[in-house]
Amino acid sequence: MRPQAVLAQILRAWLIAGATAMAACANTGGIRPQARLLDPAKIDQGLAIKGAETNAAWPASNWWLAWQDPPLDALIHQALDDQPDLQAAQARVDLLVAQARVAGATQFPQLGAHSNLGRERYPRYATPSPPGGYAVWSNSIGASLSYDLDLWGADRATWEAALDAAQASVADLRNVQLTLETAIVRSYIALSLQRQWNEIDRAILDQALRAEDIVKQRLQAGLSNQRELSQARTQVEIISDELEQTNQEAELARHELAILAGAGPGFGDTLTPKPGMLETRVKLPPALPAEWIGHRPDVVAQRWRVESASKGIKVARAAFYPNIDLLATAQLASATRFGGFFNFAADNAAGHRYGVAISLPLFTGGRLQGQYAAAVARYDAAVDDYNHTVLAAMQQVADQVTSIQSLEQQEQHVSQAVLEAEQAHRLAERGYRSGITEFMDVLATQTTLLRQQQQLAQIKARHLAAWALLMQALGGMERNMAMASPDLPPEEASRAR
Repeated sequence: MRPQAVLAQILRAWLIAGATAMAACANTGGIRPQARLLDPAKIDQGLAIKGAETNAAWPASNWWLAWQDPPLDALIHQALDDQPDLQAAQARVDLLVAQARVAGATQFPQLGAHSNLGRERYPRYATPSPPGGYAVWSNSIGASLSYDLDLWGADRATWEAALDAAQASVADLRNVQLTLETAIVRSYIALSLQRQWNEIDRAILDQALRAEDIVKQRLQAGLSNQRELSQARTQVEIISDELEQTNQEAELARHELAILAGAGPGFGDTLTPKPGMLETRVKLPPALPAEWIGHRPDVVAQRWRVESASKGIKVARAAFYPNIDLLATAQLASATRFGGFFNFAADNAAGHRYGVAISLPLFTGGRLQGQYAAAVARYDAAVDDYNHTVLAAMQQVADQVTSIQSLEQQEQHVSQAVLEAEQAHRLAERGYRSGITEFMDVLATQTTLLRQQQQLAQIKARHLAAWALLMQALGGMERNMAMASPDLPPEEASRAR
């Protein structure tokens, strides 16, 4: 009988036996995924988001350019080039891409070559003789070929899982970038606020010193007392302490910006925000993009991890079934006593072998069921992480929308308070020039005005910071730059059960 016919009969027998055994052995114990992906479209997003949601323009990827501040733009670009956290995230992307290449290689035939050239002496009493008791040239050279048929898709699923993990790392990288951009903008806003507060505190301190001098003069004239002087000096010390605190906060903001930019603390010593940065007008978008949830990089990353975990179920399921490899080897070999180093290259030195290797797990003590249960648990955990990320994303957007709406109202109220304080100060100055009021009243109204200006600056800074957080919550990228994301819901997991 021809070798091909024998091979066909052997393969047929193995397949029949395997099919019979598979029905008994491929038992997953009824283990099934329990978690279900949330559909963002069916979640009650709350009045804050509903009131603004429609098909609107997507926030630009370089959203911080709204400030038109070249130093801020340069700072962010330096951070994107030099920040260690970002470089580490890029390294993770490179690692997972390389691992995906390794996983993909198993889907192709594997070809190898080997050679063994050497002289060997056999023991005297080795049989047969010769070569027992003689030294011979034992040379061989050959090649081997193997190919996994992957009948159940395990190799492909492993490769796809690795690709999905790489996609998740790309989304993670973008999330690190977005978080870094937002942190720099918020620290830059904090530095601008501290600089403005510093200027106002200096003006308030100047008023307090002038008030102290007036009390001293009145005390010398017998028109005041030591209690009033102590109160005036107390105000000077309080304002001096506030001024020192603003200086400290400004230095800390510079240090933070330097580290965020991937530089040493000294880098921030010369950072100076553009004057009037807090006057930049930003408002809540009149409408939010309807599909905003699918553009957030953290949501995209978790969605890819769900896909990767669903492929893991396929791999674990395939382990219950037979694995069939095609094998072939060919070589030239010889063992010659005298001379004949190149005898292995002669025509009659050739040999070969081909066939199939079939393995079927029959009794594994529950190992396969345990592996399958672990794969299903990983999928459930990935789904739960995705659902948590979606809910957290909705909370973040709703929080920032609410904050911006409230801060817009607060800014209107405090702006009106500043106008009233300015009016009171003008009236006090007019009364002083007319001899109706004392100069202390002028200083008091001016201090009130400066305090209201401080409060207004703080609200403007909080407004800008909330807007930056909203840009982060919306994904911080243009619609046409949105990352590829698997379609909802995943069908792979249901097919893998």
